[in-house]
Amino acid sequence: MLAVFSACLGLCPAGSAVITIGCGFLCDAEGTGESNRLPVDTLCVLIADSNGDGFSPPLLDWAEDDDVLVTVSDAEYPAANGGSRRFDLADGFTEPGLLSRSLAVDLAQFEGRAAPVPVALRWFPAYRAGEVDIGSTRPAPGSVYGEFRRAVPLYPHTGSVGWFLPMAAGLNVTLDPLAATGLGGVDPDSAGRADRITAAPFGLTGERTPDGALTLRFGGGAGLKYQIQRGSDLLVWPDTWEVTASLRGEGTFTDSVSPAAGAYYRVRGPVPH
Repeated sequence: MLAVFSACLGLCPAGSAVITIGCGFLCDAEGTGESNRLPVDTLCVLIADSNGDGFSPPLLDWAEDDDVLVTVSDAEYPAANGGSRRFDLADGFTEPGLLSRSLAVDLAQFEGRAAPVPVALRWFPAYRAGEVDIGSTRPAPGSVYGEFRRAVPLYPHTGSVGWFLPMAAGLNVTLDPLAATGLGGVDPDSAGRADRITAAPFGLTGERTPDGALTLRFGGGAGLKYQIQRGSDLLVWPDTWEVTASLRGEGTFTDSVSPAAGAYYRVRGPVPH
């Protein structure tokens, strides 16, 4: 295990708390081996579940519904410059995948909240923290993201508090370790995972072939699975097929027995693999 110590070095504003995160590796969605560990400048964000009703997966933005991006600051993103809502894995470390961060959080951003707020770490392997303005860009549909959260401390005797941020200025909070070995959706003691941003289908078009078949095309998320449904009206859809979009996000399906008199088609999804 890696022990992490951090002093605030005078960079923490009054009314802030410091959170320390460490002791774990962040990985892509393919595995947890050394080759799957992420570059040190991978885009990370801290998410707060403001209503305590569970974290919503990212669909069209970095955070959804009542989840909010937490503004943090440290030597790399000083509070005097407004801090940042995105950061990378490590400040001062170069080992791929190793998360080691101490971040100041100005509690004023929670508008007088008194109860601790659940927080989660979310990372986006396809993006680099220094290259993305998360205020003006959005994650691409079908891209991979990872997430870690834990409600119950794994090692309560160490003084860690699970993944909750108390509304107590001046407090230095050590969030419970990510994992002892790796993280990518396989740690049984955590709620860590790696997943894909879901992408709604769009642009369904159809073209008849000379033999009477109908070829349908639509856009979606790379490698995601969708349902093609067919019906004679817009109320009942008795016929269903599954299609996986290509790595370019292109979905194609040919209905070789499409009714000559015509039919209605729709695309739903993505659906679980």
